Amino acid sequence: MKMKINKEGFTLVELLVVVSIIGILAGIVLVSLNSGRERTRKASLQSTLSSIVTVANMCVNDSGTIQSPTSITNGGGAICSLTDITEPWPALAVQGASYQYRTVSNTTISAGTADADVVTCTIATSSCVLN
Repeated sequence: MKMKINKEGFTLVELLVVVSIIGILAGIVLVSLNSGRERTRKASLQSTLSSIVTVANMCVNDSGTIQSPTSITNGGGAICSLTDITEPWPALAVQGASYQYRTVSNTTISAGTADADVVTCTIATSSCVLN
């Protein structure tokens, strides 16, 4: 009497191929998520600087001068030298990035990371550009 061997299931090679494909797809997803996070951080920095430029524009138009923040990362201190414009420099706290103020003058304000990704804002035109 011959016994019939039931060969249902997957071989080890088939399982390894499937696990490898899943690993590759997971890696691709993680890379795209990280680039999305970085774009969000840059947009947040650009938004913060745009709000500063509005205050700086009012200050310059009222013959005031733009003051430097008390900390290059945590902001602090008044943006404008005039006593009627008292908005403080905001902190550049964006989760996962270490942004800092780089240039502060009556014409431009810029901020970015220590090595790259600088956002420069022109006060006269109230525009910000990612360099």
